[in-house]
Amino acid sequence: MPRSLPAHGAVFAVLLSALPAGAQTALPGFELEHLEINPGRGTVVMRNGELRVPGGLSVGLVGQYQQLPLVLLNGERRLEAVRNRTSAILAGSYGVLPWLEVGAQVPVVLWQRGDDPGPLGVTPLASQGLGTPEVQARMGLLSRRDEHPLDLSLDLGVGLPVGSTAVLGRDRGLRVRALTAMGTQVGFLRPTLEAGVLLRSRNPLSAPGATGQALEVRLGAGVTTAGQGLRGELAVKAAFAGDMTQPAVEILGGGHFPLSDGLELHALAGPGLGRSPGTPIARVLLGVSFRQEPPPRMETLPEPVPQLRLEEFQTRPERTPDSRVEPVPTRELLPPEPAPTSPP
Repeated sequence: MPRSLPAHGAVFAVLLSALPAGAQTALPGFELEHLEINPGRGTVVMRNGELRVPGGLSVGLVGQYQQLPLVLLNGERRLEAVRNRTSAILAGSYGVLPWLEVGAQVPVVLWQRGDDPGPLGVTPLASQGLGTPEVQARMGLLSRRDEHPLDLSLDLGVGLPVGSTAVLGRDRGLRVRALTAMGTQVGFLRPTLEAGVLLRSRNPLSAPGATGQALEVRLGAGVTTAGQGLRGELAVKAAFAGDMTQPAVEILGGGHFPLSDGLELHALAGPGLGRSPGTPIARVLLGVSFRQEPPPRMETLPEPVPQLRLEEFQTRPERTPDSRVEPVPTRELLPPEPAPTSPP
């Protein structure tokens, strides 16, 4: 790797200079991954404020490749701690109520490799391991189905502390996310916006022995094309925090191609900007998703209303009187009364 290549990772001279010579010290564990996969409606990386209908189900598998997500620098010394990283994320969501949807995702690092950190006194990272699984609840606030001008939702997610620290897949403390997403349709375009915060452990690379919680602000904007066939997508994601030397920004573009009813293939790729840990110089996403939703329910009336048709009256046979019933004499059937005679 050329020395002139910009270091899109971490510039932490304090960490490398603090390592004792000849000693093997493990790199402090933290969650390296910045990008979140969207298990619900929207695109792979962007929510659009919509919720699945009750009984609707979505399951997806996304594979991704990152180049140089973590680089450590100290003057002339350069350590590409993670040069290449390949991972897979299994995600799904389910519509519970018209205003509630639940989802989950499980990331797994399949393979990662970097420089040998032995000369700097750092223990090599593991090549495989579990990331931070997350469970979430999505609540609908506004919906275009109810004739609102846009879709608006609130996401609450909790990261489960079961990932592997040896693969940089787990924070040391609590990890909670709250995010608002909105979207609408303008012609053949569907713009979306995201804004939220992530409460996580402070990155230990920012300072040796850093403890406590950090609040990370996350923003996103994207646009997709509408239609039934091939659809394009462009998204920009950014993150800011007090323990980050620079904002983490990624630009991803790609498309979605339907394979069959409910089955879709998607591919995204783009660069990363900034030197924060977890910001690669390039990221590629390739995945497939399946969704199934029940048909809309028909409204039923409490009592059936008879529907009369004109044909029924035209084809109905005429009623004939029963011969066994004797007619009732009327005044017209009686013999005429004799006219009264006048007196002589």
